[in-house]
Amino acid sequence: MIIFGLGNPGLKYRLTRHNAGHIFIDRLAKVRKKRYSRKRHYSIARCRLRGKEFLLIKPKCWMNECGFTIARILSLVNREFLVVLDDIYLPLGRIRLRSKGSDGGHLGLRSIISALGRSDFLRLRIGIGSPEVDAADYVLEKFNDDERKVLNDVLKHGIRGIGILAGEGFVKAQNYINAIHVELDSIL
Repeated sequence: MIIFGLGNPGLKYRLTRHNAGHIFIDRLAKVRKKRYSRKRHYSIARCRLRGKEFLLIKPKCWMNECGFTIARILSLVNREFLVVLDDIYLPLGRIRLRSKGSDGGHLGLRSIISALGRSDFLRLRIGIGSPEVDAADYVLEKFNDDERKVLNDVLKHGIRGIGILAGEGFVKAQNYINAIHVELDSIL
């Protein structure tokens, strides 16, 4: 399976809300003690979960242009895939696994759906909360200290959910992941 973590390239965006997909697969690579190899259009790490090989890929392009890179990779490596991304319509502390759906206004998903001509692929949406300001500004801000604590706990559970996906299948992983609800009070 391939896991694509969505985000924008460059240090300026590294820890922003919009880069939740990058942050997720970076954490997964760190937990599995794997390093990325840099390619021209993406970075890739390989790891095994429950005996299955996973390719962790971060496209090196702007979020709203990632569909072309992902379509190109999938034309070379035909595997089931999962897209990990941020979601402003989910509160921080929530995470959702789906097998298909619309882009929900997310430009990265819109780009992928357009490039592939289909929307029936796995996606893991990481809640970043609703903005009180312009959404474009909000998603490009970094998580504050309290938000990072919640995010770290969500990532831990999400990674466990990917293990469940690898070993026990989509339905059990979806049931586990979609029940995750982390609040700051619960981790202090």
